Amino acid sequence: MTQALFEYRGAADNEIKHTGLLAVIFECYKQRKQTQYCEYGAALSPYYLSLFAVLESPSTQKGIGFMHLSTLLNDCGEFDNAIAVCQKAKDYGLSDGTVTGFEGRIIRIGKAKAKSLK
Repeated sequence: MTQALFEYRGAADNEIKHTGLLAVIFECYKQRKQTQYCEYGAALSPYYLSLFAVLESPSTQKGIGFMHLSTLLNDCGEFDNAIAVCQKAKDYGLSDGTVTGFEGRIIRIGKAKAKSLK
């Protein structure tokens, strides 16, 4: 993860920054059962969204970063932010590789939010 952070912070090229930040988010996603990783990964959401917006061809990217971020945000109880990330992915026309796509993910996060309020 240290190398990926170095890559993200040190690169001038947005594609390289994206690759580095995606690697950091992925590592946080893998270790999300540990609170500090979950929270750190979720906190990277605005940076990822800003960086993704300036990529040369964002619609040609895969939606894996959005998928991982929405899961991290959901696991941290940031349901509205998780839904916003999914909506942004839909706006870009990205796929999360599942049958229901980001639309289904939004529904599941909404259910988790409702359950947490009970």
